[in-house]
Amino acid sequence: MQITPIGMTTTIAQRIGKNAADARKTQRRTQAEVAEKLGIDTVSLSRIERGVVAPGLATLEALADELSIPLSQLFDGASTRSATVVDSIAGKIDSLNEADRIFLLNQLNAWVEKLVEKRPKN
Repeated sequence: MQITPIGMTTTIAQRIGKNAADARKTQRRTQAEVAEKLGIDTVSLSRIERGVVAPGLATLEALADELSIPLSQLFDGASTRSATVVDSIAGKIDSLNEADRIFLLNQLNAWVEKLVEKRPKN
């Protein structure tokens, strides 16, 4: 499996790594166990989980399969595009009742207003 050192994609690699580590830990599995199933050493898996390297697609697919998660779950939170952020937020608040969703919406609106106010004017 190919593992490529990263440069400008640090944020994405770190998010993928965190998602992989979270899934592995949720299953109470060790890096050694997962690495062995993937055919890589624990150092390589550790580097993936820390976002030091960006694994290739074959490695990502094998990792997702081994963790029994959809490949897309490894990329959760990796994009900061507005539509992706909105989808992520919607997925997280889906299980809340209406009153809690309204509370969160009001909080979000207040934070957005504060951040816009702090933005430097051109």
